[in-house]
Amino acid sequence: MLGALQFAHGLRRRRPAWHRAAGRLVVPSGLVSAFTGLWMTLFYPHLANDSALLVGLRLVFGTLMIVSLVLGFAAIRRRDVARHRAWMTRGYAIGMGAGTQLLTVGPWMALAGEPGPLPRALLMGAGWVINLVVAEWAVRRGPRLPAPSRGAR
Repeated sequence: MLGALQFAHGLRRRRPAWHRAAGRLVVPSGLVSAFTGLWMTLFYPHLANDSALLVGLRLVFGTLMIVSLVLGFAAIRRRDVARHRAWMTRGYAIGMGAGTQLLTVGPWMALAGEPGPLPRALLMGAGWVINLVVAEWAVRRGPRLPAPSRGAR
C-alpha cells in the first residue's frame, strides 16, 4: 500500500518529506522482497509444475526488479526526477506481478484446472509482462498534471 501511495501526484507535491520518508522504507523493502524471491527460486524445492522456464523467468524478473530499484535510487540521488520516476515505476510493476499473475493463472484454473509446466510458466510470465507493458506506457506517456480550474489564470 505504501508503494502505491508513492505514485499519488498530489501527495508527492503537497508532502514531499512524506514521499522521501516513505521511499526510504519502500526501496529497502522492495530490495528485500526481490532478493528473497531470488533466494527462494535458487534454494527452495520447486513445485511439481515449476519448469526451467519459470525458474528462469523468476530469476530474470527478480534481477530486473533489483536493477530498477537501484537505478531509481541512483537517479534521485542525482536529482534526476524523470529517470527516478521511470525506474521506480518499472520496479513497482515487477513487484506487483504476483497480483497480475492471479488474473492470468486464475481464469485458466477456473476453466481448465491446474496448468501444466509450460502453460504455468507462460501465464506467470504474462503477469510480469503485462505489468511492465503498462508501466512502460505510463513512463513514455509522461506525467499528466491536473488541468487548471476554470477560475484560475
